[in-house]
Amino acid sequence: MTLLIDTGLFYALQNQRANRHAVAKDAFSAVLAGAYGRPYTSDYVYDEAVTLVRQRTGGFAEAKTTGDRIRGVGDFPDAITMLFVTESAFEATIEIFGRYDDQSLSFTDTTTIALIEAHGLDAVLSFDDDFDGLVDRLDPATAAEES
Repeated sequence: MTLLIDTGLFYALQNQRANRHAVAKDAFSAVLAGAYGRPYTSDYVYDEAVTLVRQRTGGFAEAKTTGDRIRGVGDFPDAITMLFVTESAFEATIEIFGRYDDQSLSFTDTTTIALIEAHGLDAVLSFDDDFDGLVDRLDPATAAEES
């Protein structure tokens, strides 16, 4: 199984005050242990996660730590493959964004769908049920229970 990790997991993992911190920590441990193959994320998720952590925690250090964890630098293992939104992926995202105009997807969420489709990934690891019915989603609570 291959997963693309969504923003919410990175945010909850970094912010110890987040309601889902423990679940995110357990799910991330399962991911790092190889329970779901090599994990992926995207440059758009990186942007959204670092920005969200900085906004919600008010701290640069926590935002930087989130980015370092995603990129696998410093004390963090190089475990996550970063996918970049290319021009063709961007065009696919625009098409998908229009196709699901009745959904409450962010543009970043739509890039996630485009990248999952383009790279043949199995699912998104996300707290966000907006993905349900559009791509397969593994809820971090389920991942945490399986570890």
